[in-house]
Amino acid sequence: MVSRSDVDADRIGTMGFSGGALLAWVCAALDERLRSVLLTGFPGTFKGTIMEVFHCVDNYTPGLLAEAELPEWIGLIAPRPLFVESGSGDPIFPVASAQEAIRRLEKTYRDGEAESSFASDVFPGVHEVSGRIAYDWLARQLKALAE
Repeated sequence: MVSRSDVDADRIGTMGFSGGALLAWVCAALDERLRSVLLTGFPGTFKGTIMEVFHCVDNYTPGLLAEAELPEWIGLIAPRPLFVESGSGDPIFPVASAQEAIRRLEKTYRDGEAESSFASDVFPGVHEVSGRIAYDWLARQLKALAE
């Protein structure tokens, strides 16, 4: 993308839903050019989601849990802006696990003195994208990079 003339290389964000959120956090953790990240229908703990509920094979990465829980892996994005959202009735990424991940990520961002760069929303819904807060948040984050 950065090679395209119509792309501002300093204002690239990423969003992913479910398995796409898995890809978004991994790409953002590995590439700091992704300046703002929105994850939906995925954030939780490995123990409360992937290990608790049957998931498709793309959610299993051998050895990750032996090193850290999912919120710690996602926390590699810090201090860059991160928004996570989850449906309160999501049957495959249960809300209790999402809330635990949110607590851990809040601590990561607070400890890194970047708490204003983290936001979340648990919305009434299932395994779906809400965007009721997230879309405007992402737009504000990317706009602020231009200022």
